[in-house]
Amino acid sequence: MKKRVFASLLALALTLALLPAPTARALGAFADVTDTTAARNVEVLRLMGVLEGDGNGMFRPQSALTRAEFCKMAIELQGRGNEVVRYRSRTIFPDVRTTHWATGYINLASTPAGEKTPALLHGFPDGSFRPDQDISYGEAVAVLARVLGYSDADSGAIWPQGYLDLGASVGLTRGLSLSGGAVISRAQAAQLFVNALGCKNKSGDTLMKLGDEVTLLSVDLARGVLRTTDGKTSPKETEMAVPMASTVLNGLKGRIVFNEKEKAVTFLPSAAASGNNVVADAVIVVTENGSVAGFDALTGNVTDYSIYKNGVRVTAKQLKRYDVATYNAETNTVIVTDTRVQAYYEDCDPSPREPVTITMLNQAFSVVTTARQSMAAFKPGQELVFLLTADGRIAGAVPSGTPGASGNAYAYVDASGKTSLICGMSLIPLTVTFKDTDMVGQIWEGRFGSNAPVIHVERINGGVRGDLDVSAKRLGINKLADNVMIVGDGKVLSPGELTSALIPSSEIRFARANDAGLVDLVVLGTSSDVIFGRVKVWTDTETGESFMNIENPSGTTKDSNYTYEANTGDFAETKINRSGNFYDFVLLKRLEGASASAWIGDTAVNYGGRTYSVPSDVIIYNLDSGTWFKDIETAKRYGGTMNLYVKDSVVRAIEVKG
Repeated sequence: MKKRVFASLLALALTLALLPAPTARALGAFADVTDTTAARNVEVLRLMGVLEGDGNGMFRPQSALTRAEFCKMAIELQGRGNEVVRYRSRTIFPDVRTTHWATGYINLASTPAGEKTPALLHGFPDGSFRPDQDISYGEAVAVLARVLGYSDADSGAIWPQGYLDLGASVGLTRGLSLSGGAVISRAQAAQLFVNALGCKNKSGDTLMKLGDEVTLLSVDLARGVLRTTDGKTSPKETEMAVPMASTVLNGLKGRIVFNEKEKAVTFLPSAAASGNNVVADAVIVVTENGSVAGFDALTGNVTDYSIYKNGVRVTAKQLKRYDVATYNAETNTVIVTDTRVQAYYEDCDPSPREPVTITMLNQAFSVVTTARQSMAAFKPGQELVFLLTADGRIAGAVPSGTPGASGNAYAYVDASGKTSLICGMSLIPLTVTFKDTDMVGQIWEGRFGSNAPVIHVERINGGVRGDLDVSAKRLGINKLADNVMIVGDGKVLSPGELTSALIPSSEIRFARANDAGLVDLVVLGTSSDVIFGRVKVWTDTETGESFMNIENPSGTTKDSNYTYEANTGDFAETKINRSGNFYDFVLLKRLEGASASAWIGDTAVNYGGRTYSVPSDVIIYNLDSGTWFKDIETAKRYGGTMNLYVKDSVVRAIEVKG
């Protein structure tokens, strides 16, 4: 019995396996629309009269959309279809004759509605319109942005990325991620149009009036009404402007879209206005100071995100134009950087039309996927200001000299000459190597010869000055940002990695304060022209001239002119100019007889009720032998008394006598 049952089941399974696979069920009014999202978008627009099928019951969702077809949809979305008849007899474009089916729509769409209302779509430089050419994603977004009241001035100078960024900022491109030059399908166009109904226009309103959120119960074609409920009161009926049968939207939450006569023109599902799609590899370039336009699209309409700029938590008011923002969904954080590199556009790969990488500063930088189309506006050989993400990718660019977008990037050169670009809270290694080890924390700027770029670094001037007090979280009079970036030894250091709790200003190459006055960047590294050592004064027996040497474990440095009041045995700090002479000569303060018990490890010592930090490179002189100790431990084992020589609460030299 069990065998017969098993055999019957096996036969049934084989029979089912041999049957034709069921085809996807059509959704809505068109037989070839089977995707739920596409079906809902199409239905929203069909009820409005914005789109229709091909006459054979098909919508052709994956087919491309022509410029002429898009004109018609845009005009109908505006509710201006009744104006088309007045534009049919005109000839504005030589390739759009009066016999073309879309002449009225094209002429109306390409005619400015007023002095401050631009045309929706433009012709080409040769005077043609090319009505049957497939419309690109960039063109489609620009048209709908203009429908929403925006103009070229609102999008910036970069085409089409300016409009794509604008579209993202108002939610127009939600759910879509295409390059500006890509051809869009009819289904993708439907998504754009539905987005346009739910996002804000330039005036801060929606394109058409939206009612309160309700649930659509049914579309009563016989009575020409939408039946809805808010869950609190009895179902309500709203008269339709053009009654049509529909079932696809039934049961969904959303808002009724009203015309000026307070009649329902369609129903907009809530998901269409507040989806949670986050576009991968997306960036937003801030278009105005204090603006978070586009952040809702960047985060997928999450609103409780935190904003960190250059590693420091900020408010929206602290954002500046040309800042670059990305989103980390895991931490719900918008990461902003203001790194701008003025440099020569040297090369690209694979082509200038859509570069995957761009070479600047003798190095290839990745281009963010959504920025590749905007970068097509530039070509190798130009001087640009590149806008970088926090991880060192190119998010956009503007021509050199653009107001408010000058280069501001810093490069860090370590003791071996290796160079890194300081970007956000990261060090981006560069292939450039400098032999001059004194170029730590320099400003990059592009300078160009006639045929090839010449990379030039310029010493940073200014910045915040003072000692770095890690425990007090201050640098001079300025507070440290909570997530201050400290660069030294060729890497980013945490405060706990510092060898001393107090770093003197002489060891701070550069420090930067943000707009709130908080220090967010500190570059460490004693300049090579700063010398600590023991003074030796001597006289040339032949000439009678007096000279002064500064001696330390690295050797002896001679000054050609002895003009300072110092004696042999003093310890001093000085610098060397290009002529080999001392300048900024300062005698170190002597603290006599420090006890062995006053030491706190090897990094600090108590004396007279104060604590002095001791850097790892402190120099230690043996008075008995006239030689130098290698380290503090060796000096401690030697015993005897110690004299400390300090400046700015830091021990710079130690003198030991047994």
